[in-house]
Amino acid sequence: MTLAPIDAAEINALRQYLRRRLRDPADVDDLMQDVYLRLLTTQASAVDHAAGYLRRIAANLMIDRHRRQVTRLFDRHLPLDDSIAAAGALGPDRAVAARQQLRRLDAALDALQPIARDTFLLVRVEGLSHKEAARRIGVTPKAVSHHVERTLARLADRLEMVE
Repeated sequence: MTLAPIDAAEINALRQYLRRRLRDPADVDDLMQDVYLRLLTTQASAVDHAAGYLRRIAANLMIDRHRRQVTRLFDRHLPLDDSIAAAGALGPDRAVAARQQLRRLDAALDALQPIARDTFLLVRVEGLSHKEAARRIGVTPKAVSHHVERTLARLADRLEMVE
């Protein structure tokens, strides 16, 4: 790749660009590092305008980050409260109970039809969209939705019966 040297003014301009668009100042450094990494791994030919190229990389990374956050529902995550950990909620007895619950979930998943199980795992565990899962399995996106909804209901019923 042929890229003209990047001067401090361009780096500062990119930093300002990111600061204006990101809520958390700590994200600016992370994204700057991602921009450098993307720049180093890019197989671009000659780039005439380095500052514009860096800004385009940063914009694409912000779009990717936003899409990941939306699909993983980051805005609904709750921070782990220190009082919960101090109260023993993460103690050995809780770990044993969690392992037992995972075994019940595993048994419930094994009881499902293979297509329902595979569809559920692709969407809910691997994070694929319904379209991507449909393409991979060879069914329609509507069928994927149907399998996921029915699997959720069956798992809830099965796990509720045990408790």
